[in-house]
Amino acid sequence: MRVYVVPLVVVTASLLLTTGCASEDEFAAGPVTFAPGEEILVDLSMKPSNVGGRSGPFFSGYRPQVSFASAEAITCTIKGPAHGEPFAPGTRSTVPIVCTAEVTVDSEDMEVGVLEEGREVGSGTVRL
Repeated sequence: MRVYVVPLVVVTASLLLTTGCASEDEFAAGPVTFAPGEEILVDLSMKPSNVGGRSGPFFSGYRPQVSFASAEAITCTIKGPAHGEPFAPGTRSTVPIVCTAEVTVDSEDMEVGVLEEGREVGSGTVRL
């Protein structure tokens, strides 16, 4: 008995698209635009103070300037890690960011920088 894997993958992807279990964006590259107030999920790493990062942790509601790839930095609210825990310098977590302006992220360059007084204190990658 022969098993044809490639056609099965194509059929499965087509079924997911037509039944609403997946969107075309999940299979295609390109820019994604987030409206003001929409959550953007980011894998974020905060630099420790010995390499120019923050000296103390932050909690949910932290409002730094955030830069997305080549766009100008804008004010965003970073919702801290789950369960209200502090986000300490030198750690990494996946957190939602909510910005005051529209943000467009290209799937080819999903880098994010967290800025305080013009210096980068954290960086990460948008999860699409």
